[in-house]
Amino acid sequence: MNYDVHGFTDMHTLITNERKLGGAIEANRIRLSTGEEFTYPVITNVDYSGATFYSIGFISDEGEHYIVNVHDISIMTSTRHCPIKELKNSYCKKLKTKQRIDYLIRLCEVNEGSFTQIFWEEVQAILDDIGMDAIERERELKQLNKEFNSKIIKIA
Repeated sequence: MNYDVHGFTDMHTLITNERKLGGAIEANRIRLSTGEEFTYPVITNVDYSGATFYSIGFISDEGEHYIVNVHDISIMTSTRHCPIKELKNSYCKKLKTKQRIDYLIRLCEVNEGSFTQIFWEEVQAILDDIGMDAIERERELKQLNKEFNSKIIKIA
């Protein structure tokens, strides 16, 4: 994670495998041919048909959702895949953190009483993505935090 994205194919692959890879795709800036400019948009969707990419969806820092034709994009700068905790788009950071926490709560409910190695690996991936401080505020995850810390101590 935390590397440059070099095209629509990379974006589509990262978005398709978002659950396994975590993180999000953020650009420093997108400027449309109309002159509109967006700072720190997060790419949420890339549509294609066959081998032709035709639209891209993103969320601006103000929380506005856009779907634009790829021909309407005049420039997209410094596009990178980064962990959610490192997003500069505060709206998406909050939104995606909440989504991951909700998923983590559900994952804990489903796996209650049988914390397997696969479960711990998925929990670790989520925590690497959103950061430990994000779950410290959640009542439902306080027990997980204790067990996760005790698991780390047992390994070391």
